[in-house]
Amino acid sequence: MRHPGHIAPRRALVIKLGHIGDVLVSTPVFTALKEAYPGLHLTALVEEGTQAMVLNSPWVDRVLVLQRPQSAWQAARTNLDLLASLRRGRFDLALDLSGGDRGAFLAFMTGARLRVGFEPKKPHIRARAFHRLADPRGTQNHVVETLLRPVRLLGIEPQDLALKLYPSPQAQEQALATLAEHGLAPRSYALVHPTSRWMFKTWSPEGNAQVIRHLLDQGLKVILSAAPASRELDFLALVQHNLGAVPGVLDLGGRLDLPLLGALTQQARVFFGVDSAPMHMAAALGVPVAVLFGPSGEKMWGPWQVESEVLTLPMDCRPCGRDGCDGSKLSRCLLEMEPAPVCQAIDRLLARTA
Repeated sequence: MRHPGHIAPRRALVIKLGHIGDVLVSTPVFTALKEAYPGLHLTALVEEGTQAMVLNSPWVDRVLVLQRPQSAWQAARTNLDLLASLRRGRFDLALDLSGGDRGAFLAFMTGARLRVGFEPKKPHIRARAFHRLADPRGTQNHVVETLLRPVRLLGIEPQDLALKLYPSPQAQEQALATLAEHGLAPRSYALVHPTSRWMFKTWSPEGNAQVIRHLLDQGLKVILSAAPASRELDFLALVQHNLGAVPGVLDLGGRLDLPLLGALTQQARVFFGVDSAPMHMAAALGVPVAVLFGPSGEKMWGPWQVESEVLTLPMDCRPCGRDGCDGSKLSRCLLEMEPAPVCQAIDRLLARTA
């Protein structure tokens, strides 16, 4: 497709379809575009359930949500409404950061004068939806750097590369009320989120319990969180079983929506967990992060531009990107990690950020 010359867009659309963390790590793109084009009206299109990552952001003027209705009739109606909104947007620029067919189709349907996306790994018709294509390859690059490649194709050199998350004022008020209700002060506790959507990224319940005891010994209280999914709550119950009845632990597993989780994380002294969206939320909020990585790669997905300690085991087979060893949903590179080095890393992090 012919490459239009340079344009100074007045209205831009950024499409990022994916999970919660995928949307959050794309936020430097919004910053770069708004800083490069003063007065730009920027719309973000994200999937249902991830919009909290961009709501309330001063860098995003409008948020469109790709809903996933259950019935075919509802899906057809919803998709037609979305397409109509995209056409009414009169976008000069459309960036698809998703790299899939759906994002390419939506970018094409905007009719934007300039459409930028990622080059498919193999020849694919979706490449024709774009005027310019960025190279998505490179496993040694952090995903933030990869997502900024389409921006650099526009001749923009991003200056502010930080992730950005803005809990709503209502969520911040609710967080302070929750802390007051349980006798907790800001920065007096660790936010521990030991689970992930993909449970093969989790450590052992016993290891988590020992780290929680160590945090308590360091004079910190602990807030436990997990998504409301049954497998995550079951894991949290195992952590509690190994921990036993100890004071100073507030279990809010399954009871926090994303805005409230963000607001409580914002007030934490330190975050401890695994490769997950809440880890990226902590990084975006400037909260020190101690995180365990197993099958997933810390070079691509590690905590971005925040004081952190990343714990891994030196195994030749990692990162493998697989769902556990031999399809077991259990990862030796996590389960064989001893608690002592994790506690030592947390101590180093607390000392550096005192």
